[in-house]
Amino acid sequence: MNNIKETTFNAGEIIFQVGQIADKLYLVKRGNVEILGDNGFSIAKLSDGQSFGEQAFLRGGIRGASAKAIDEVTCIVLTAEEVNGYLSKASSMLIPVFEALLLQQNMNNELRKNRK
Repeated sequence: MNNIKETTFNAGEIIFQVGQIADKLYLVKRGNVEILGDNGFSIAKLSDGQSFGEQAFLRGGIRGASAKAIDEVTCIVLTAEEVNGYLSKASSMLIPVFEALLLQQNMNNELRKNRK
């Protein structure tokens, strides 16, 4: 991770929205982020050291939720290409394993949503 990129978001700023292409993974360095479902309701609140945007692991992944800065937030940002590059250096098996896990998570989320 030679060229670590950081981005700061202002309080209330939308980081990404449901339905957008998932092209970045975010690691919260400082601040608080709220994850919102497609209905606009809060799903989770994340803080220092936590990550979000894991759909970036999937080729052609689409955001299943929105992310919003609660206060000023600084994140380390990794592009999908960077994430997959790091994974492939560790083991060529990691990318398909992560993709399978994320697809399973998406299916479970859809099943839960449809039961309501």
